[in-house]
Amino acid sequence: MKRLADFTVFACISVSALASCKDDAENDGDDGSDSSSETTATTTVSTSMTSSSTTDNPTSPGCIDGNENCPCLGGECVGSLECIEDLCKPGATFDPEDDDRGVLGGLVVPVVVNVVADEFSWSQVAGPTVVWQGDGTSIQVPVPADAAVGEVITMRITAIRNSIESTFDYSITVLEPVFEDFLVLVDDPEQLGTSVGLDFDDNGNMWVSSSEGFISRFAIDGSFQSRYDLEGAAGIAWGTLYLPDSDDNIDVLYAAQSTPGAVSAYNPNNDAFSTVTDALDDLTALGAVDMVLPSDGDLYLVDPGGSRLLRYTDDDLTSRVLATEVTGPAVLSFGPDANVLYVGAVGQVWRVGLLQDGLTATPELYVEFGDPADPTQEVGGLAFDEGGNLWIGVPGAATVHIAPYAGAGASATVRSFSDVGPGISSFAQLQHGNGDFSDSALYWTNLSDRTVARIETGLRGL
Repeated sequence: MKRLADFTVFACISVSALASCKDDAENDGDDGSDSSSETTATTTVSTSMTSSSTTDNPTSPGCIDGNENCPCLGGECVGSLECIEDLCKPGATFDPEDDDRGVLGGLVVPVVVNVVADEFSWSQVAGPTVVWQGDGTSIQVPVPADAAVGEVITMRITAIRNSIESTFDYSITVLEPVFEDFLVLVDDPEQLGTSVGLDFDDNGNMWVSSSEGFISRFAIDGSFQSRYDLEGAAGIAWGTLYLPDSDDNIDVLYAAQSTPGAVSAYNPNNDAFSTVTDALDDLTALGAVDMVLPSDGDLYLVDPGGSRLLRYTDDDLTSRVLATEVTGPAVLSFGPDANVLYVGAVGQVWRVGLLQDGLTATPELYVEFGDPADPTQEVGGLAFDEGGNLWIGVPGAATVHIAPYAGAGASATVRSFSDVGPGISSFAQLQHGNGDFSDSALYWTNLSDRTVARIETGLRGL
């Protein structure tokens, strides 16, 4: 039992701090055995919170019988207050940050319920047994990968405040995985070619790059809106363009170009693309980049053929080699931890820490799922969700893997989907929706087909 002084309970754990969560032993018995659904985790707090209508002296002027901290009125109190030793006292209150959820099996679900109580404990009261992490108001609940569709995991908080016991239930329902072609109505190859890159703006548009050398814009209903020709268009991503000596920064669509080896940006103010960078600081060619990841004025790029990670900095408008230790990098993503790049290669995902002065830490192997010598195991897309789950798309194997977040050390895949449908199984450039597009749906392009597919996961993208 944990005791904190003058404590108002809020989320103690976030995805970005999962490394500090207590491990599964928190929920195990003393002998290390599984605790089962009867296990509870108890937190005791003292709280100084009072409502605006309360007073420390129930006999003072203005104290109205039946109200909080005032004498009971004929043994009764107003609203949900209870008569405790002839004073009206409040019980515990519960404020969940999200409604009950439906999610895919295999995902770790963040559950955050703000509680005002003297003490409280978690327990599981329904569904397949889980071993959750955390004992505060924020816990992580791993849904078993083999949980049956429709099963409901119910987590309960039992809280005591002013000797009044209350309970609150939070439920997680297991969803059926439904894979679908989102742009099924688009049949004109001049509007959608072989899909490569994918991203969303904040104005209800989906942007898709095609290997035939153009980028298209689609509305929320999947209808075609416009097309922009751009040679070698590959990975695309919306980000902020920081203009030198100006406060008028603008949101632009960055596009990596495998040929001629450049990064261009679409500016909605003039409805046109222009080159951002095409050379390194030593004036050598940028290389055949095919992925761009914007972050606070920097652009992170991959050059798979040269096994290089590159970074463009808007401070001096210069591109430099960031790292060469990862063989065959293909895609990039940021994750729950700050200043860390996740790099998808062949059969592997690496974690690369970003240090000061343009340096990187020694890459660490994060997930290994296939033979690094098998080109069909090359990663084509990475995406994290709010639970820290990493989705790993492998186009050559027609597979997407799920790996839970590990704050330190390596993770491992817990569930995989393969050959989910004709034309929608390549799993490249994974991206959660944004704006008008569901932010809990995962979208991807398909390198051998004119399609963009999606699945509802139940968790928002990170």
